[in-house]
Amino acid sequence: MLFVGDFSRNPSLFGPLVEEFSCRHQLFYIFLTVNILMTGAGGYIGNHCTLKLLPSGHSLFGLDAVKPKYTSLFRNFYTGDHGNTALVQRILKEERIECIIHASGSSNVMDTVQNPIKYYCNDLMGTIFLLQTALENNVKKLVFLSSAQVYGNSSPLSATENTSPNPINPMGKIKLAIEQLIESLSISHDLHYAILRISNAIGMDHQAENFPSNGDLLSQILLNESLDLFGTDFNTADHRAERDFIHVNDVAQAVLQVLPKLGGFQKNFCYNIASGKSYSVADFVKFVEKAAHLTVTIDPRERRSGEIERLAIDPYSAQRELGWRPQYSLEYMIESSVNWLKTHEICI
Repeated sequence: MLFVGDFSRNPSLFGPLVEEFSCRHQLFYIFLTVNILMTGAGGYIGNHCTLKLLPSGHSLFGLDAVKPKYTSLFRNFYTGDHGNTALVQRILKEERIECIIHASGSSNVMDTVQNPIKYYCNDLMGTIFLLQTALENNVKKLVFLSSAQVYGNSSPLSATENTSPNPINPMGKIKLAIEQLIESLSISHDLHYAILRISNAIGMDHQAENFPSNGDLLSQILLNESLDLFGTDFNTADHRAERDFIHVNDVAQAVLQVLPKLGGFQKNFCYNIASGKSYSVADFVKFVEKAAHLTVTIDPRERRSGEIERLAIDPYSAQRELGWRPQYSLEYMIESSVNWLKTHEICI
């Protein structure tokens, strides 16, 4: 116990030994096999997390409003909303759930800007009901897939987990409200949690079934060979918005690596899951054109309300504490989506 305490005060002192301890601790938890409920299991990130978690030995139970093709990957799959307390309570009891991965929620910023009431009801209120039901059934381990949108516009320095959140759109405000609720429940109800603040997840695993249909930047370009470029007056080098992109498999790997930490000596964690590199949207289009052999038609538009100017994220804490590192270059992220679309004969 003193050893762990000393490490928390001076990580450089016992780094190798603590890494060895963490590795054993992780293996110990993996072999225990936890019963996990994944909300948003039928979505883009949920699909990739499922593929990553399956070999780990955990028992996966899925919940989503839309039933996907790959329900056979789960021990059981339930069709419904994560805010449906009666359904969630039945799942938690019947399946003896020990941990929840909350991957449900909007991933389209502009949808939340245009229809905030819908998303405050579905995402925020739904999560309140989910967490209330979880605690009533003594489920006190949670991984919440949040968003780097909570930071708002990044300063010239990349945002760390200690950067004060300052969301400028409903999506970021909803994610932050959920994070704050989780932190409060940790104090009042001993909830153990890991919050993962994810940048812009793109790319595809070749085994995945769900290509993102939420209007993200890459899917817009590949499916339409055109892009409405909102905002040409940002305070950036080329006056275009800047974004950090991360392969969705790297996100799924972070989920896998954070799970064993729940229930350890330190019970709560918050990590940025990002590449640590920002690209201008205009430069991103050039990467796509090269990888997909496309000529993309760009239609400059006025800046939209809620549009972040620069999103630069520092993932160092996840690298240091989890041993997690992004494995894929931007070129590979794009190529994996292009190859998936070609394999499924959708376009390109």
